[in-house]
Amino acid sequence: MKSYVHEFKKWGPVSRCMVHIREDGGFTLIGFENTGDGTSVTNASEDLATEIVAKEGLDPQKCRFFEFYPEYDGDVDEIVYTWDSGKATNPQWAHCCKAEDNPFI
Repeated sequence: MKSYVHEFKKWGPVSRCMVHIREDGGFTLIGFENTGDGTSVTNASEDLATEIVAKEGLDPQKCRFFEFYPEYDGDVDEIVYTWDSGKATNPQWAHCCKAEDNPFI
């Protein structure tokens, strides 16, 4: 698994989150871990998905996206986007799993 701190700017100062990337069953799983440093991963969701797909050179149709907040309960939500010309829009969240089954930790 590849993990790194990703800096992004949505509102105000530069924000940071952890990005986790792993392969599973023909899909690239991308996890956005909120760090509490600036804009939340939920509020920057579409921007994060768009930036990471471009940065990593990924096909968004072969990716699955997730977010979690360790500072709360750590449960994982899956996010499905509509993709238009390489830009993620219209995020839809659904509960994926409990913190103890988090595939990114």
